[in-house]
Amino acid sequence: MTMEVILDKLTDYVLILSNALANDRDANDRPYLKNHLAASAEMYALLYQHEDVSAIEDLVKSENRSHGWSYLNGPSGDKISTAWVAFAKATGYEYQNT
Repeated sequence: MTMEVILDKLTDYVLILSNALANDRDANDRPYLKNHLAASAEMYALLYQHEDVSAIEDLVKSENRSHGWSYLNGPSGDKISTAWVAFAKATGYEYQNT
């Protein structure tokens, strides 16, 4: 995929996470949402700096494991998972719910 598509998918994912953090009231999800947002910021920075998806390969793998281990219960949980899978696939990572 092109860098533009990858960044579009990452942007969608970040906006859904941000909305969930602002509006979902499940206190148990808040640390996970913040961690996912922090990882997303790091991915943005690496993609900007290197302009190569290989720069985020390890982060994508780590985040994929995190999504598999910590399902988000709030009302945005399914939207977040869907956006994550779309982004992970855009990077070329074969998503597996681990």
